[in-house]
Amino acid sequence: MLRGIIAAILAFSSVPVDAAPSVFVKTEPSSMWWDGAMTARILGKAAGPVTTEKLSAYLAETVIYSSYSVCALEPATSDSFVGIDRATQAQIDEYRPHMTWRAESIAPGGRRILGQSVVFEGCDSEDPRGAALLVTDAATGEILRWVPMGNYTDQAGRSVPIWVMFLDARGDGSDELFSTSLCRDCGDRTHVYYDVTRRHVYTEHNGH
Repeated sequence: MLRGIIAAILAFSSVPVDAAPSVFVKTEPSSMWWDGAMTARILGKAAGPVTTEKLSAYLAETVIYSSYSVCALEPATSDSFVGIDRATQAQIDEYRPHMTWRAESIAPGGRRILGQSVVFEGCDSEDPRGAALLVTDAATGEILRWVPMGNYTDQAGRSVPIWVMFLDARGDGSDELFSTSLCRDCGDRTHVYYDVTRRHVYTEHNGH
């Protein structure tokens, strides 16, 4: 059944058949595609060197009171998202050149840091799922930071996962590593920094 639905979507969209989209989007009236209603089925088990097993072990060590296991994980790409109607797909195609999902930066002290926008699903139905920021050491693959984007309240009053997180390279003259945003052209931005003394990645949200 699901294969038939995916095949039908791809038949009229401009996304290549082998793109294997993971997040299916329906735009809301007077909104951009990243604010639309989304459903997802994540089938991957890794984002670069970080597997679901490695991430689950990291969470068991670092998340003390609400740890969970991750059973599905993929790096986000432009091909991860597909519109379930022509209008939504046209929006996604229009913004494809502006979508950025990973950035590498040199931290103070010379450490190479990689940031990735990923999509994931926890193993249990009540576990977190959606988009997340995954920060690793570019040379070793060590996980340095994991930040799920959480949920938002949709037009029907339901709490649903956020499935889109854009990632942008360091700005000129900035001491950040890179920054993230849940939207384009809205001013919302979270900056990602590296504390060389503590060898620690941290974030600061600057709002809209």
